[in-house]
Amino acid sequence: MQDNTINQFEQPMKTPKNPTEKEKIFDAKKIFSTVALVILGVIIIATAIVVALKLLEKPSEAPTDDNISTVTPGPEPEPTVPEKIDLQLALNQWVTTQPHAANSGVLIYDIDNDEIVARHNEDTKFRIESIYKMFVAYEGYYRVDHGQWDGNTRALNWNDFKGSPYTISLCLDYMIRYSYSSCAENIWQRIGQANLQTIYNEKGYKNTSIAGITSTPADLTKLYQQYWNHSDLSEESWKKIKDSMLNQVPATKDTTYARNWRQGLPSGFSTAIVYDKVGWYGDGNGNWYYYDDAAFLVFPEVEKNKDGEKKLERHYIMIVLTKNTSPKELVKLGRKIEEAVKTADNY
Repeated sequence: MQDNTINQFEQPMKTPKNPTEKEKIFDAKKIFSTVALVILGVIIIATAIVVALKLLEKPSEAPTDDNISTVTPGPEPEPTVPEKIDLQLALNQWVTTQPHAANSGVLIYDIDNDEIVARHNEDTKFRIESIYKMFVAYEGYYRVDHGQWDGNTRALNWNDFKGSPYTISLCLDYMIRYSYSSCAENIWQRIGQANLQTIYNEKGYKNTSIAGITSTPADLTKLYQQYWNHSDLSEESWKKIKDSMLNQVPATKDTTYARNWRQGLPSGFSTAIVYDKVGWYGDGNGNWYYYDDAAFLVFPEVEKNKDGEKKLERHYIMIVLTKNTSPKELVKLGRKIEEAVKTADNY
């Protein structure tokens, strides 16, 4: 008998469905995109191969002066500060010639390089004699500049040798230029002795006694740094101070011997400009118990030295405090220091 039952493992064949118009368009787009990507890839690969072949065929080019980039160096900037000169050897040579070397103290400070360039007993206390007037003068100029004092106020009841009244301003000049003690003492009293000491104590002058007329080369260097910077003084006052320290005519009035304010350290220099305040105590017969100089040294700029080089202006603070030493020995020291500077700088 014929079995009309369909075998359970046999599935009836489905009749294929005809694609719609949308499906035909979609299939065409897929084919087109695929072909376009294949073509683009071939183009990229071909381009890369061509470029690589050209690079391989091009010979390497040796560097020449034409294809090397060169930069012409400009002129070197001129230095603004002169090179430091070590003056210790020159000072040592002078010290070895001094019979009273232990009774002397020297400090030379290079202002431009902010450095000590020679020293000897710089922290030892010495009598400074009339150099104490530099402590008085600074505070006096400060009070005039800041309106605490009127410089035209009469300080002393008599007139100077020119017939001019001794005003505060004139006394500030004369206590430096002529080391006039009456002026210094008057200004000191106006400030107050104890008050003046307190002012400098607060500024760090721990080894200075103004009333005791003692200080150290280190403390006096600190004072001269204060003068050089003069941050709390006017430029007009600083100009007056420098003039008082430079133009000092020897005095002979009211004394049995000439008071040559510049017979010591300043006389040892012929090239450097020396702004100085001297202090001494002697018997007038050539015996010097104390002789001191505190100075600014300025070596002028040299446009062309013997080697055709320009040399910058140099600035130093030089403090020399001595006991039982003639000013002639300070002249020798000045000469030795100047020679060392000029030799090192090829003047």
